[in-house]
Amino acid sequence: MIAHDVLTYICARCAGIGEEEILIRPYNYKGTETRPICGDYELSNREGGRPVVASDDPRYDESEYYTDFIKYSYPKKGKVPLIQVLSLYSAEPDWGMDSGLKISPLQALTGGSQGYRHLRYGLFLFRAGIVHRMALHFFDLAQIAFNRRDMYWGVRFSARAIHYIEDLLTPVHTKPFTEMFLFEKMFHAKDLYFITYNYHLNFERFVAYHLWHGNGLYTGIIESAVPFELLDLQKDLLPGSRIARRLFPLIFKECKNIWGDTMKDRFVKISIEDINMIRPTDRFQKSILSWLEFSASLVKGYIKKFVKPYIGN
Repeated sequence: MIAHDVLTYICARCAGIGEEEILIRPYNYKGTETRPICGDYELSNREGGRPVVASDDPRYDESEYYTDFIKYSYPKKGKVPLIQVLSLYSAEPDWGMDSGLKISPLQALTGGSQGYRHLRYGLFLFRAGIVHRMALHFFDLAQIAFNRRDMYWGVRFSARAIHYIEDLLTPVHTKPFTEMFLFEKMFHAKDLYFITYNYHLNFERFVAYHLWHGNGLYTGIIESAVPFELLDLQKDLLPGSRIARRLFPLIFKECKNIWGDTMKDRFVKISIEDINMIRPTDRFQKSILSWLEFSASLVKGYIKKFVKPYIGN
């Protein structure tokens, strides 16, 4: 998913998180984290900055789609609104934390360690990706921080956990392509690779652009989503991924109708003009809204059960 911060911010606001301010505190969890992050990733504070991924590689830079739907404020006397920490850092795992790592031989099937930690692919009986485990990892760290009365890192770790939950529930993170499309392109590996890559990212760019620009259809469904009652985070995550996977075939079909084979032999990044020219069908919009509503339900449930009780402690 792209534009994590918008989904998270609206969910947090609906879950009763206000403008309470918290003190920014230094990182003191190196001995507690059990999953390595990229050695080149610079752990820093981005309060007042933008959540968008900025890269010298135009394939990954998201800046052109971004506008400040959320007005992030710079710290005052070392404090920032809690809701902004939660929304801003829900984008943090996309800033390079998970890239360039050697985790599993299967990561080659997901485009590297970044994909392996952000996806949960299911094709036939095959499964690849540990996004659910990443969500649980940062959930555990958040609980440790909250129990230390470190509100800042409790919220920031929670934001990371929410990122992975949102990725887990994103349909294009649950399958690379449909089984039928695999058979269709079985002897055209290059086409299969580029189409899969381009459909995935450009679908997310399309939705992100509309979220960052406050599309009322999308923000409205997020606001109206009923919080899911999370009883056991570990047991509730993978069923959520399976529900998202059911939405994938229609989304993939609609991407195919929009872009066809125009993305089969090179990296393609759609422009703002391209986005504005897309006229999504009712079925396409319904699939997007179903995804956003379901994701918002789980994120609201997470915030209400695992973040809100600690506020004020």
